Amino acid sequence: MFQGYNKLIRPGELNEKTVVKFGINLAVIIYVNDQQQVMKINGYLDLSWKDERLRFDRSTYGANLSTLRLPSNKVWQPEIALVSTTDGNYGPTYRCNLLISPQGEIQWVPPFISKSSCTINPRFFPFDEQVCVMYFRSLTYSSNELEINVPSNIFEIKDYRNQSSGTWDLIEAPIFAQRKVIGGVQRDFVECHLRLRRKSLFYVVTILLPCILISFLSGFVFLLPSKGKTNVCLSILFAIVVFLLLMSNILPPADVLPLLSEFLFFTFIMNVLSAFFTVIAINISYRSSNTHTMPAPVRVVFLQVLPMVLCMRRPTRHKKTHMHMHRAGELLPMQLPRQIDPYSRTGIYRNPHCSSQTVMMQNEYTRECGSDNKRRNSPILPLCLSPAPARRTINTSPLLVSQRSIESVIAKEAQMLADLLADIPGYNHALKAVAYIADNMRQKTNLEESSEDWRFVSQVIDRLLLWVFFIVTSAGSMGIILNSPYLFDYVVPMHQL
Repeated sequence: MFQGYNKLIRPGELNEKTVVKFGINLAVIIYVNDQQQVMKINGYLDLSWKDERLRFDRSTYGANLSTLRLPSNKVWQPEIALVSTTDGNYGPTYRCNLLISPQGEIQWVPPFISKSSCTINPRFFPFDEQVCVMYFRSLTYSSNELEINVPSNIFEIKDYRNQSSGTWDLIEAPIFAQRKVIGGVQRDFVECHLRLRRKSLFYVVTILLPCILISFLSGFVFLLPSKGKTNVCLSILFAIVVFLLLMSNILPPADVLPLLSEFLFFTFIMNVLSAFFTVIAINISYRSSNTHTMPAPVRVVFLQVLPMVLCMRRPTRHKKTHMHMHRAGELLPMQLPRQIDPYSRTGIYRNPHCSSQTVMMQNEYTRECGSDNKRRNSPILPLCLSPAPARRTINTSPLLVSQRSIESVIAKEAQMLADLLADIPGYNHALKAVAYIADNMRQKTNLEESSEDWRFVSQVIDRLLLWVFFIVTSAGSMGIILNSPYLFDYVVPMHQL
């Protein structure tokens, strides 16, 4: 029929160089395995060359015969294969027929599904961009026998527009033809670069946002009461370890540390520090005057200065009432408080209807105070409780005394009562028992007040650490995550152009 059909024609036999036009039509990027650093794609090779031995005359075989289709194993081929394969499949997946024109021009478009090696740089995961390179060359012929030209410096993506990848966006796909010396033989190479950018929404929702929330949760542990802090810290620590193990299964081992791993490690350190300071705060909250003495600098810093800086207000406390012991079993009169209950027996001297500096007493008080019965009868007689203007209408001459005189009268009355009760059998023993109970109550009150001081110091430390951890976590998280150069760099994918 024509010369060369039954015999394979090779350029070496013709002493001429065959020029092959190389092109690729990308169909779809199936997936990129980050852990194994493998890219699996499918597409079509578009190879064209000219063979003078395969020319034929159309008039001889009919005017309608414009293209001749022959099996690929019957015609010479340049044997161009993917040398960066990882599954051992160098040639096309399906060996289709060749199209031969009357001028001897041959076009072969074999489909292929290949696994090519792809070096993954996990530094900016999940906002990363990878460049996968595929190498094509002839396995048999050198550059003196076979020359490879690339008419178009970019991939054909006709099929890729309709079935793009769900994990990666194809940003750019240039093709370069190069010539290298391998083993002393010069050969033509074709480098196909695939610039891929990861679709990060899935990883942001499933990994990044939970890690950010966990990192801030480590600081808010200091808002919890002392009993539940350690359990929360350990739970957060276990969650961070789970995410670290998940990252080790997703990303390949490399000499660079991913930003997300740095963030998880930073969160891990902050959680360990929060657990450490939590133990210290719990230890401080359980201190008391029986075990520790609060130093004066600690009292000034944590009870006076830091509460004002952190906007903390402590509840008001009752003033201490001091009782002085005279002899064993005897109590001296107590010092009167500055504010007297208006409804008590002594509050009658502060009646608002009477004068603030003087009170009016009946003349009968003077007569009874001078009588012999002053030990048995109370020297304090009813006071004038009428308002100040009404005192002018009283005919009796009032006795005006000062407030200090009234207090001295009350002290004398208390002393007379103590002398009266001293004659009662068993009074001294009862007084000792009451003094013992009062002393124990006073010690218990002082102990509770000291424990409250230590608990308040623990609360101040928690509030201070809350702000410190919030600021450090915010600054550290933003400093690590915002370090990615592709975070706000939006590029339109090729299938949307």
